[in-house]
Amino acid sequence: MIKVKVGQTIRAYDFKPMAGRDDCYVEGVVEQVNCTEQYFNAYKITVTKDYFGGVVRENEKGSRVGKIVFVPHRVDFMEFAGRVINLSE
Repeated sequence: MIKVKVGQTIRAYDFKPMAGRDDCYVEGVVEQVNCTEQYFNAYKITVTKDYFGGVVRENEKGSRVGKIVFVPHRVDFMEFAGRVINLSE
């Protein structure tokens, strides 16, 4: 688990970045550090940037901007170093 405080901004990747594939991630302001609302330990964030398939999605259908998202501290499948990054430090 990374060190992060309420009010800081994090980036959370949907998939591990790799050559030949566009990045997919959200960035957002941390509302709660250790949220268990979804029955797993997560960061509760308000999304400020939604980057999917090489495109910033803001005002289109399916965009996560402005929505609450729960980012797991750790995942059992596809976990990798740097999946969640504190952009405030």
